[in-house]
Amino acid sequence: MNAVLHHAPAPWREDEDGKRWPVAALAALLLEAALIGAIVWWSSQPAPPPPPPPIQIVLEAPKPAPKTVTPPAPKPPEPKPLPKPIPKPVVKPQPKPIVHRVQPKPVQPPPPQPTPKVQAPPAPVPDTQPAMPVAAPTPPAPPPPPAPPAPDVASIKATFEAELRSAIQAAVRYPQAARMMQLTGKTLVGFDFRDGTVSRVHVVTSSGADLLDHAAIEAVRNAPYPATPKELRGQTLAFTIWVRFHLSDS
Repeated sequence: MNAVLHHAPAPWREDEDGKRWPVAALAALLLEAALIGAIVWWSSQPAPPPPPPPIQIVLEAPKPAPKTVTPPAPKPPEPKPLPKPIPKPVVKPQPKPIVHRVQPKPVQPPPPQPTPKVQAPPAPVPDTQPAMPVAAPTPPAPPPPPAPPAPDVASIKATFEAELRSAIQAAVRYPQAARMMQLTGKTLVGFDFRDGTVSRVHVVTSSGADLLDHAAIEAVRNAPYPATPKELRGQTLAFTIWVRFHLSDS
């Protein structure tokens, strides 16, 4: 005897149903909140602007073109009457004058004039008095020679100053310590000069280095100066000369 198997109904599980209820309630709340938010958003939107009023287009009938009035043609001017021809005066021929020919009278030659007699000049009478000696004319004195031009002392002094500058620059002895320190520059030295002798040697403008200033003063004192021009002899002349220091100098 076959046994009939019956499936028993699944027992009710209170735990699973209790868990499904809160989930369904939460979903319902979320759906309701979304609907309320959509309604609020839709009500807050501004109303769409009204459609623009229709544009009326009025078509006017074209105006008739103005009629062109052709002016009447001008009347041709009346022809002027031709002037009456003036009759030409009749010129009567004048009678030709009668010309009487007169025969010229023969020209008689003038009577011959007598030839004048030429008298010979009288012979000169010899001078028996002795001739007096005639003194020779004195030659004119020669003009004096032109005076020599005055010497240009300013030009001579400028030329002599250039010669002094060359002599001083040639006497420069570059200090070894300044060369090792690579010091360069120029010193303005003032001094009095009289017939090859210098005095009152002093620095007018320093080069910024005592070594170079001292070397410039020594060059002024020890330079072999050229001969003084005769126009400047016996005068005390004041000079200020730049003394330059370059590393390229020997």
